[in-house]
Amino acid sequence: MQFTKTHAIIIAAIAIIAVVAAAALLMNNGGGGEEKKDVNVDSYSSEPILWVYGNCDGDKDIDADDVKVINEVIKAKGTASQYPWCDANNDKAVNSKDAEAVQSMIDGKAKVLYFKDIDGDIESFTVRDGVNIVAVNKCQAEDVLMVINKDAKSKIVGGDQQVYKYNNEVALNFGTDASKGEVLVTGTSNGEVQAEVVSTLVKTYGHVEICLGSSGSYGKNLENDFGSNPDVSIVRLPSWEDGTLSGVMTYGYLFGGVQKNSCWDQALKYYDWYMGYYEPIKREVAKISDADKPKVLTVYVKDCYPGATNKVLSKTSGDFERSVECGGNNVGEYFGTGYVAFTAEDMAACQKVKGLDKIIVEPSGIYGDGGEQAVRDAVQLGINELKGYISEDTEIYSLSFMVTAGPGCPVSFVFFAKTFFPDNPVFKAFDTDKAFKEYLDLIGWGDRTDVSKICSYGPGYAKA
Repeated sequence: MQFTKTHAIIIAAIAIIAVVAAAALLMNNGGGGEEKKDVNVDSYSSEPILWVYGNCDGDKDIDADDVKVINEVIKAKGTASQYPWCDANNDKAVNSKDAEAVQSMIDGKAKVLYFKDIDGDIESFTVRDGVNIVAVNKCQAEDVLMVINKDAKSKIVGGDQQVYKYNNEVALNFGTDASKGEVLVTGTSNGEVQAEVVSTLVKTYGHVEICLGSSGSYGKNLENDFGSNPDVSIVRLPSWEDGTLSGVMTYGYLFGGVQKNSCWDQALKYYDWYMGYYEPIKREVAKISDADKPKVLTVYVKDCYPGATNKVLSKTSGDFERSVECGGNNVGEYFGTGYVAFTAEDMAACQKVKGLDKIIVEPSGIYGDGGEQAVRDAVQLGINELKGYISEDTEIYSLSFMVTAGPGCPVSFVFFAKTFFPDNPVFKAFDTDKAFKEYLDLIGWGDRTDVSKICSYGPGYAKA
């Protein structure tokens, strides 16, 4: 099963329901004493926010409530096919051994965890005191930085086909100096990871966790090369592709949830930060009629990055749905689905048939390589390409990849909500710059200056 970004929102909604229900129970208990929680097998979630088997109630953690669910399933003679997340030890049955496995997670004694990866496969993860991570793409690197930046036992040793430029220790071990801009190439642009680099990392550190997205996009041969190596864990979780929240939470648990160390603490902080913006936006958007929602498109335009062509990021593209959740009316179906090539004349026809209020242009220079200028340039590229073909009233914006995909996405929630509905009092109280700084602080980049001004830019207008 291929998960979509919409799944991430559904997953988040499940978590919201759980939080609301818990709050109601607490109120019913008079706000004092231990919360009383009845376990109802029928309320079991098939897509928990934490993709670790043993998270039976589908919430953001693994605790005594999950043991209760397993015992209820056993009493009801439920099966692993009916309640797959209750099969904590992955033996295709739900029995007392699963309750024992979950209890070992709670007690910090579990040695192996099972999780569902982005390709829908069940994978195992060896629990270790410290983790050494190769994160193959930049969003994955951000995800793992989010959860390990305060854990001295953990190291991030790669990112987007190269050693992460802020990790000089690792680079020096390979005869390069990150402070001088030298990098260790771990793979090529197609996401393949060089086997000899992984082998060297294992020799250097004793074990390595390789974090990346789906096998269709990244490291296609990794399982064949290292799947049987006990010192290599291959962790495929959503980030760039979809499901950011569940991906970060699962990373946090795999890396430190059993030990309840700072990795897990960071993941919980991230959850609270994410939901702090998502919940009020979702509530307000639910009150807005479709007729009052702006008609929006997200696009690439020529020269936006080397080799770019004009493309609409339509439904199922994996890059538009966030704006939809924030109240945008996606008119991309006019062009089709996915990443669809368009001409300026096509855009003019869409304007005539559908109407077009706002365009978001995806920029280049996403990690400080271009900074603020990159998003300014993206707006200008959109103006140049569409001038005379769309309404002069159509607003053109650009928003950094850093906050449209990966763990920074709540910043884009804030940006979209404020941009789409500038008079909404709830959204007016939001501050995009504040949200961006909160994200940088969470990820451990609060002292960086090269990413401080790439959050957003616009509007521009394609006046003739």
